[in-house]
Amino acid sequence: MKFFPSVFLFSLFLLFISCGHISKINEEPAPTFTAIKGIKYTEVKRRFNNGLSFTNQGFQLEPEWNIYFNADDSVRIFSPEKKQYMTYRIFHSHKALFQFAREWFRVKHVSKDSLIFQVMELESRAVMEDLSTITMTLYSDDYIKNVLKTTAEKLKAPSKEDSLFIKYRAIQANSDLDSAFAARNPVKLTSKSKITRVEKIMPSLDPYLGHVNRSEEYLYPEYRINIDKAYQDFQYSFSVIVDHNGRMHFKQFLVAVEPEFIETKTKVAKGIIDVYLRNTLDIIPGNTLGFPHSSVINLHVIGRK
Repeated sequence: MKFFPSVFLFSLFLLFISCGHISKINEEPAPTFTAIKGIKYTEVKRRFNNGLSFTNQGFQLEPEWNIYFNADDSVRIFSPEKKQYMTYRIFHSHKALFQFAREWFRVKHVSKDSLIFQVMELESRAVMEDLSTITMTLYSDDYIKNVLKTTAEKLKAPSKEDSLFIKYRAIQANSDLDSAFAARNPVKLTSKSKITRVEKIMPSLDPYLGHVNRSEEYLYPEYRINIDKAYQDFQYSFSVIVDHNGRMHFKQFLVAVEPEFIETKTKVAKGIIDVYLRNTLDIIPGNTLGFPHSSVINLHVIGRK
C-alpha cells in the first residue's frame, strides 16, 4: 500500500518538471525590432539548407522582399503590384517565432546591417522542424550601398553552386527525357503558318491576393493552339516534353482516357505533333541559367476542318 503514494509523489514531481520546462519555452523573449525600427532591408538570398536556391524539379527560390519594421507589432512590405509598402501585423509566439503576411518565421539574426529568418513549415498548426529548410537573408540598403559597395541586383544573382547544379541537371535531362525539369525560362512557341495560332495561357488568379502568382508561373507553361484547315475537327489536351533541340515528344493526356481508347488516341496525338505542330511552329527549348534542357509543357490543341 505504501508503494502507491510513492508513485503518486513521483508522478507529481515529473509533472512539475515538465510544466516548468514548458513554462521556460513559452517564456522565451519574443523577438524585438525596436533597435532597427525604420531601417529598410532588401532580401538578397533565399536558400535551402543545402545552400542551393533550386530544387531538383526546377523550382527556384527568389529573394523578393523589401521591408522595414515600424513597430514591434507591425512590419511594412513593399508590394510590386500596388507599388507601395503594405502594413502587416506581427503575431509573436515562443522560441523566437513570429508570423506576418500569412507566414511563420524564426528569427536567426537581427542587426542594423542584416536580418536572417528561417521560414517555418506548419502542419496542423504544429511547426515541422524537418520541413523548415528555407532561410532568408536581408541586408539593409545602407549596408549594401556604403559597406559592400554593390547593388541588390548583383547580390541576388544565382550562386556558382546553383550554376553547377543546373548544368548537371541539364546534362541529365538531355540524356534522359524522364529527367526533364521545369525551365526557368520556359519553352517559347510561335506560329510560322497562317493556319496555326498560339496563345499562352496565364495561370489562375491567386484567390487571396487577387493577382497572378508569378513566382510559380514558369513551372506550368500552358498553351492553347488553334489549327485551321485541319483534316477534321478535333480537340486534345496533353503534355509534351520539349527536348534541348526543340523537338516535341508526347508525354500523357491531361484528362482521363478510357483504357480501350488510349492506344488509338495516343497515335492521333503523336500524329498532330508530327504533322501540325512540328511543321507550323517555331519551338525554342526552355533553359535555366543559360543551359537549354528538356522540360514539360501542357498543350490544348483545337483543330477545325
